[in-house]
Amino acid sequence: MQRSVEQRQAPKRRLSERRHPHAQSFGFTARQWPFIFVLVGNWLFAAAFFALAKFLWDWVPTDWTLGDRIALVIKDAVIAILPAVLAICIVAAQRLDPSMWVGRTAKPNSALDINTRFILNTFEQFIAYFIGNAGLALYCPAEEARALIILTALFLLGRVLFWVGYHYNPYVRAFGFGITFYPTVAVYLWLIIVMVFGITIRI
Repeated sequence: MQRSVEQRQAPKRRLSERRHPHAQSFGFTARQWPFIFVLVGNWLFAAAFFALAKFLWDWVPTDWTLGDRIALVIKDAVIAILPAVLAICIVAAQRLDPSMWVGRTAKPNSALDINTRFILNTFEQFIAYFIGNAGLALYCPAEEARALIILTALFLLGRVLFWVGYHYNPYVRAFGFGITFYPTVAVYLWLIIVMVFGITIRI
């Protein structure tokens, strides 16, 4: 049995109106909210990781002289830079593959291009991390020395997630970036409070 023209042409009613991408809630558009959630998740994860590590791992160095502080900072730096060193080895091998190149430039968004950008970003982040970690070692008491190692573990985890995310999913990349960067920001804030105002906060 054939349906009437009115039945066949009746428009389907939408159950819910689609939100315009530029519509704002609390000053943020629908496209910005996922990044806000990632940002909040970065801070919550980093704080939970730091607190849990401090709770489960009780370590105080036997000596905390200037030499001990420098030695710990260097050891942490060696561990933190390992992802970049590994990426350099991988890029060195990928450069031998002609399919990765367009003329003399790496093919955009190829594995070679992504790994090269990862190396650059990691060294940028590492410089900020290294200076912050050195400042933390200079001002923190021996009871707080484990904070340097915990921050290094966070940096290493963040770099690995950032690297994997760069190849897989931009949201994972953003989360890894935040785990690397925001703990370093927190260290700089702590150092400014100590150096400028002379207030030492337990970490």
